[in-house]
Amino acid sequence: MSVIDIFPKICNFFPKVTAIFLNIGMLIVSLYHVYYQNVFFNTSFDEAHGIEKVGNFFLVPSQYLCEGKVVSYNEEAHSFEINQRFQYETNKRFYTPLATILFTPGLILGVACKGLAFISPKVQERHRNLYNEMHQTEVISNNDNYLRLGIKVNDWKEGETFTSQGYKRKPGDENNLREDKEALKEIAKLLHKEKIPFWVDCGTCIGAYRYGGVIPWDNDIDLSVLVDDFQNVMNALRKLDPKRFVAQNWSCRGRPGSYIRVYVKKNRNHIDIYMNDINPKEKTITYIIAHENSHFMAEGWKKRERAQRASIPFDVIFPLKRGEFDGIEIPVPNQIERFLSSKYGPNLKPVKVYSTETGAYEKDLTHPYWEIPLAH
Repeated sequence: MSVIDIFPKICNFFPKVTAIFLNIGMLIVSLYHVYYQNVFFNTSFDEAHGIEKVGNFFLVPSQYLCEGKVVSYNEEAHSFEINQRFQYETNKRFYTPLATILFTPGLILGVACKGLAFISPKVQERHRNLYNEMHQTEVISNNDNYLRLGIKVNDWKEGETFTSQGYKRKPGDENNLREDKEALKEIAKLLHKEKIPFWVDCGTCIGAYRYGGVIPWDNDIDLSVLVDDFQNVMNALRKLDPKRFVAQNWSCRGRPGSYIRVYVKKNRNHIDIYMNDINPKEKTITYIIAHENSHFMAEGWKKRERAQRASIPFDVIFPLKRGEFDGIEIPVPNQIERFLSSKYGPNLKPVKVYSTETGAYEKDLTHPYWEIPLAH
């Protein structure tokens, strides 16, 4: 067998290996978030004593690595106050490897001690009350406040209709991300019912603009909300079918309340829900890069994300218009071309256009994208 015969097999092999590693990585990260949000493993009560306090001591390594919380009860507010148990800005280069070494023995001893502490009905009740508060589904609308700030929030289903540019796709490509779009349909229905303003963003917004549906080569669904609604969105998403979807807080420890992912169990993909900060003085909205300061994110990724961080005037996004995404009603920004241009530049045409003659996507060589080195 010649090198020419082997080369295509090598090329096919590496994407499969990459996909395997990505799937394993996503599974590990998802498990981390399950642990991170677990009341038993990852919280320490101020009022803990005896064997429970000993358990929390042994759990220090795992809680350090997984952003453990310290919890106290506010008698006046009749609610729990939840804060980070550790500060990560200093000495993390020393504490992180130490916590990694002690993670397993600390976890075993900590779980054993905390398990014994659960013999106490008082300890059980305290943890149960915290769990219920952290998993509440109540939504408290911020819309009146948004209106006072000059943000024209509206019922997007009654808004002006947006019609896509009508670019064609290869027959069958509208079925891309089928399971993700089922999740989008459920999420859109839920957030609309709870009157939480949101809009499609990034590639999903481009797809709605160009095709009225998914970009043939896109790999996920992107939504945006205002940062003040972070907790409302989390609370609302808990009403999704847990057999099909899991909403997880993927915020960076340095920027809490900045990023949500909805895990789609059927295809092990996800829906990204981004947060956007509000500047009342400038009347603008700015995308929050949740993991901008993370050591685990590549600089190239950070550079691309920062390019989308331009502050956008309220009236570019609101009032929202009613668009369509492969048969699903979705909210789109009021001035969608201006919105997308602020993120991706003035040329919003696809770099490849479907040809009915060849049955393939042909490069539009007039597009500036192809002037970028290595784009070919």
